[in-house]
Amino acid sequence: MSDELKTLIDGVQKAVQENRTNFESQLQEVKKFGQVSADTAEKTAKIEQDIAGLVQSIQEVKKAQLAQAEQSQPDALTIEQKTAKSALFKTMQGMALNDAETKALNTLTNPDGGYLTSADMSGRIVQRIRDNSPIRRYANVKTTGKSTVKGIVNNGRNGYTWGYQGATVADSTTKKFGEWQIDVKDLIAYPAATTQMLEDADYDIEAMIVDDATMGFSEGEAYGFLLGDGVLQPRGLMTVATAYTGDNTRAWGTVQKFKTGANGAFAANPNGGDVFIDASASLRAAYRNGAIFGMNRFTFAAAMKLKNSDGDYIWQPSWNLTQTPFGSICGIPVDPSFDHMADVANDSLSIFVGNLNQAYQIIDRRGILVIRDNVTTPGKVKWYFTKRTGGDVVNSEAVRFIEFKA
Repeated sequence: MSDELKTLIDGVQKAVQENRTNFESQLQEVKKFGQVSADTAEKTAKIEQDIAGLVQSIQEVKKAQLAQAEQSQPDALTIEQKTAKSALFKTMQGMALNDAETKALNTLTNPDGGYLTSADMSGRIVQRIRDNSPIRRYANVKTTGKSTVKGIVNNGRNGYTWGYQGATVADSTTKKFGEWQIDVKDLIAYPAATTQMLEDADYDIEAMIVDDATMGFSEGEAYGFLLGDGVLQPRGLMTVATAYTGDNTRAWGTVQKFKTGANGAFAANPNGGDVFIDASASLRAAYRNGAIFGMNRFTFAAAMKLKNSDGDYIWQPSWNLTQTPFGSICGIPVDPSFDHMADVANDSLSIFVGNLNQAYQIIDRRGILVIRDNVTTPGKVKWYFTKRTGGDVVNSEAVRFIEFKA
């Protein structure tokens, strides 16, 4: 663990302890005066802001470490790939190619038009998108050569009966199968560089272009897989139909949700954490294994203060950076990196719990397309990156939502 990361983690632990001490002060003030003083409320807000900032810093350090690890990998390109890579950038800058480079560049041609990035660039884009797009880290991802993918919904169980040898056995009920379909959408990044920059640059233009495209792709995916409307975007996890009824009565494709017991807040302690118990316990055993609590860092800061009836905090720290870097609730890991999740507000769906590998399917169309444009804007060269991807909820029983509602 790096010194920087250790310092941040120590800072979070210290801030959490301060928050807990301050929370005890709030309880005493409410008992004595009937309300929390303005100074204590201001101090609480500052501590929560500090915790959120430290959590974000830990995420950024981890991402930087991953990027640094990628850059330290040895160059595994073949001679043909290196020639193709050189040809690609010569083409981007309008330079003439020799016969070998022309031949190599043809190996990168996509049947749909344009040029595919070389293997190392494509891999770096995909890896960094995965690191920055939280749903992708947990969801089931399938690569396809088609624009539409269909799958089977197994939403039932075969019936059975008990009997004895020689007895007449009637037909048992047979499970019913449904079908899901996910259409691939176009995710586009459009970075640009001036011709003067290309001519005079003393640094790696490729890295700049890749980073620019990656940020666009990862931001687009992070939003689309959570809140996409399903039209020109994937259908987001948090946009599906919801109901309060259980698995045995709720319509397939509808996600069960649980109320916190208070509008725009958790219920007052010691009942504030009950909703976490209700939501996680409602998952079938097959879905609890591999489940996570997902939320943004501000909701996470609020959840860290909740206590059970014995006065113990329901959130438990566990700074194991490989398994549960942000601790757990009810024994289930917490991930506060879902920045596009709703902040706590009246009727907001700000937390989910479930196994996203079972609940959410991502479909990736093969290839990342890059088209060079040096015509549209004189003095500038633009790169049109296109990544085709889609996503949707395919198992509504594998995830639950928490609603901030009385």
